[in-house]
Amino acid sequence: METDTLVRITSQGLLLCLSVSMPVVAVAALSGLAISFVQAITSMQDQSISYAVKLVAVVATVLMTGAWGAAAILRFANQIVTLAVPS
Repeated sequence: METDTLVRITSQGLLLCLSVSMPVVAVAALSGLAISFVQAITSMQDQSISYAVKLVAVVATVLMTGAWGAAAILRFANQIVTLAVPS
């Protein structure tokens, strides 16, 4: 393989990692921010509530986006194998 091909594949792989993980990270951040806002308004200091809500939100997001992420990773893996082993 040429150097430019390896750089392109690495770049695509990093962008794929970012795009597959971003929904989960965004949901965790937004749910944490929302719960923190509600806790600040109500003066609640119980940290277990925010962990439980974040856990439920992240699990729901993984269940909703898991098939899409797995399909994207599989397409990328097939592309790499096709480039590595020409037929």
